[in-house]
Amino acid sequence: MTPPRPKPVTTRRAERAVRAVPAWMAWLLPALLAAWLLTGGQPAWALDRTLHLQQFHHHAWTAADGVPMETWAMAQTPDGLLWMGGPNGLTAFDGVRFERFRPNPPELFPSAAVGRLVAMSNGDLWAAFFPRGLVRIRGGQVWRVPEDEAVAAMRIRFIAEGSGGTVWAGSPTGLFRFDGTSWTRIGPEHGVPTRAIDGVVADGRGTVWVCDDERLLALPQGETRFRPVGDCTGAVSLQVIRGEMWFVHPQEMRKAPAVSQAPLTRDPLLATRRGSSTIADREGNLWTVYCPAGLCRRRLPWPLEGDRVPLTGEPERMAAPEGLSGDFGMMILEDAEGSLWVATKSGLDRFRRSPLVPAPMPRATSNYALSAEADGAVMVSAYSPVASTLWRMAGPAGEGQREAGPQGQITAMGRDRAGRLWMGGPSGLWRRDGTRWTEVPRPPALGERWINGIVPSGDGVLVAFQRAGVQRWEDGRWTQLTLPGVAGPIEAAVAASADGTLWLGLQANQLWRWRDGEARRFGPEEGVDVGDVRHVHAGRTRLLIAGDFGVSLLRGDRFVPLVADGQETLAGVSGIVETANGDLWLNARKGAVHVRREALERFLADPRQPLALEVLDALDGYPGSATSFWPQPSVVEGRDGRLWFAGTTGVAWLDPLQPRRNTVAPVVRITGLRAGGAEYPVGAPLVLPRLTDMMELRFSAASLAVPERVRFRYRLEGVDARWREAGGRRETVYTSLSPGRYRFRVLALNNDGLAAREEAVQEIEIPAAFHQTLWFRALCVAAAAALAWGLHRLRLRQAARRAREQMRTRMAERERIARELHDTLLQGVQGLILRVEAHSAQLPTAHPVRAAIDADLVMADEVLDESRRRVMALRGAGETGSSLPRELEDIAAQLARDYDGEFHLVTVGRERPLRPEVRDELRLILGEALLNAFRHAHADRITMSWRFGGWWLRVTLRDDGAGMLPALAAQGRPGHLGLASMRERAKGLGARLRITSAPGRGTVVALVMRASKAYGNEAAPASPADGDEQADADRA
Repeated sequence: MTPPRPKPVTTRRAERAVRAVPAWMAWLLPALLAAWLLTGGQPAWALDRTLHLQQFHHHAWTAADGVPMETWAMAQTPDGLLWMGGPNGLTAFDGVRFERFRPNPPELFPSAAVGRLVAMSNGDLWAAFFPRGLVRIRGGQVWRVPEDEAVAAMRIRFIAEGSGGTVWAGSPTGLFRFDGTSWTRIGPEHGVPTRAIDGVVADGRGTVWVCDDERLLALPQGETRFRPVGDCTGAVSLQVIRGEMWFVHPQEMRKAPAVSQAPLTRDPLLATRRGSSTIADREGNLWTVYCPAGLCRRRLPWPLEGDRVPLTGEPERMAAPEGLSGDFGMMILEDAEGSLWVATKSGLDRFRRSPLVPAPMPRATSNYALSAEADGAVMVSAYSPVASTLWRMAGPAGEGQREAGPQGQITAMGRDRAGRLWMGGPSGLWRRDGTRWTEVPRPPALGERWINGIVPSGDGVLVAFQRAGVQRWEDGRWTQLTLPGVAGPIEAAVAASADGTLWLGLQANQLWRWRDGEARRFGPEEGVDVGDVRHVHAGRTRLLIAGDFGVSLLRGDRFVPLVADGQETLAGVSGIVETANGDLWLNARKGAVHVRREALERFLADPRQPLALEVLDALDGYPGSATSFWPQPSVVEGRDGRLWFAGTTGVAWLDPLQPRRNTVAPVVRITGLRAGGAEYPVGAPLVLPRLTDMMELRFSAASLAVPERVRFRYRLEGVDARWREAGGRRETVYTSLSPGRYRFRVLALNNDGLAAREEAVQEIEIPAAFHQTLWFRALCVAAAAALAWGLHRLRLRQAARRAREQMRTRMAERERIARELHDTLLQGVQGLILRVEAHSAQLPTAHPVRAAIDADLVMADEVLDESRRRVMALRGAGETGSSLPRELEDIAAQLARDYDGEFHLVTVGRERPLRPEVRDELRLILGEALLNAFRHAHADRITMSWRFGGWWLRVTLRDDGAGMLPALAAQGRPGHLGLASMRERAKGLGARLRITSAPGRGTVVALVMRASKAYGNEAAPASPADGDEQADADRA
């Protein structure tokens, strides 16, 4: 089905705003847009027309990589995806993966064979099937385009997008137009004869161009009838080149007459983003297949002038022997980033411009020595075991021309201050004077030593020989250069500054400076820490050395090591260039390394921060890796500013001033989600099954220029606190997921770090199972709390049971002791008293001794009575049922009579029977407290309060007596056991006893213990009246 089209809405406010635009702006804005579009529209890096076909970066995919065989149609949609159609269906390519597009349900596709693809400006992909049928695809959704009887019977061969979103289709039976809801046949009444259509193209000005068997017809925007404007006979293609219509013939190109002066309103390069057998790219290259095999390229005269352009001369060709995926080319397409795509019967090829451009060099050569010429060319010596070859590289493409040179092996090249070229190796040493080469005699006794370097020195040159030292050639003779303290011949890396200073790098962290006949050594004490110094660069403003362990820069009199993320980046440096703007370019093992002047200055200001740099490797056209030992230097700067790098597999040049940033932002997509072994559609908010705890998400971004360098970062809101860096990985897995709502966000960056304009977002919900709900968790918490409370109560009962058993054992022991005391000690004392009475009776009544004995006997009776009371208290005999508060009240009444005090008893709550062992201990504790209040404190008023609570038993005794010092109240009086005994008994009961007092302010004795331990039965739940018992206990 086709979704409804929104109707245009125009408000009066919008009309007034349009009328308010000044007249000059009304024509200026379209003019600026036209100028932008005519100059290329997209700021991408197109294929430079000055380069040879073999100098473009080429990559081929075959069936082993998943390329569909026999591609009939290609198109690139605005999201960057490359689509290929053919007899095997529809395939999308994001630069990394080829994915077969399968509609759901499959019946949405009229057949399996796709014959034509066109990408529309609104993001739709239109696919025409063979033998018939038309569909529209967007975001993975498929809609069948409505067909009337005439359209249903035709085979669509050409599709073009006109102004206002109309679609034009050409077929063997005529021309048709689709307005979004229905088709209209365009026939003679519109100026189009009813016959086969051989081409339909819409340009950037809104004009629709149609080619039938004979004529070229044009329909300018706003008109309703086509005009005949030319002859199409023999044309093989219609091309929109910078807003102008050209039709291509085998021998020439003809420009169609201009039929509209309307400004460009749409990028004309959109026409190149659909496949064709012939296209003209934005740089004036004409590409064709079927020529008769492979790919052909012609460089058109640029800019195009006149109405006819002859296609003479032989085109550049590439077929399977030169690396093309197949000899049978089928489709060509130029993408938004300026890359050219060629589909063959056997695979898919991409051609793109790379920062480093390979210089045409013969195969089977290596170890390239470089030297810049005064006229902008670069001399390259390619080493071979027999004889080196000399090449002169010049021109915009860096084309190589073989030059006559010395017959021998060349391992080093250099120039003297007069600009003369020197080169040498194990076969000899030569100097070029104009066009004549002169051999310079080598130093005697050196044999066939290799030459490691040649630098200017005075009016001659300084030559470094392999393991044979450094010698100067000047005034027709050789002079050995000796360094103080260095014995034997040296092997050095040499360089010369513009002021004539010579620099020699030696083994074991040694660098020597030779200036005005004086030598100075730089070693580890000056910061030299690169191992064996293998390269020395004396640049415009900086001196750098490179060795086995990195690169260092001379700052003042000390060397500073350059430290970057991944120190391997600065390993194996064999050449350094400092450009006019202060940037550094290094030829290293991993490729060409670029250090901007600003980044170097930031690093020197704070060496703790890693040095920011850019690495250009094989993906950027670098040939292999840098030569580690010789020849040196392995990078030179030409007079035109280009940099020439020598690698292990060739030589490449780079223009550092040429913009090389990819300004086409990628479009990131979430391509799939898998959970619980099932695939789920993405896009709309997604609800996963309950108990899902793991999911795999896949994402992609179609940046086709250098897809290997596309980077991703993602974040799952609800799990990730910050963004995660995925690098080039295009999938992620989350585990241990809890129920809830999640939001997955992913962002892509292209090969130059340009981020996508929008994130891709997927809303995900995982419903909670019953055992994962808050209600279930609350029930679990409540059950756990109840279980903990039950265990606590059980523990309390067990503790109380153990306490009762201990108390029973204690009481039994006390009863035994009481019986023993009663039956032995008390009976013996009673008998002794009786005997003393008997002896006293024998004395006369008036005898003075008898009076004293009688007084002592009275005291003995009192002691015996007190002892009996103590023994009876120790046994607790027969008084467990009486009220302890009333019993203590009786004791207090007796003491009040003896000590003239006033006693008051207060009880709160229903009095409950106490456990016998608790009752006896409390009687002793409180009895001692009463005795102290009456006897020692001499109190006038004493109050005892009992509070029988459901959770706590609290007893408080207050008096207004003399009081005592707080220290005595806390620790007791030395030698007196009353207070200490009270505390020990309270502790034995599991009660808390606190005694507070101050001189002249009386004393308060407070005892608190749990009801479960005090009462004779289990404590009842707290009543409303008992609500503050815990607070009372704490205050006690």
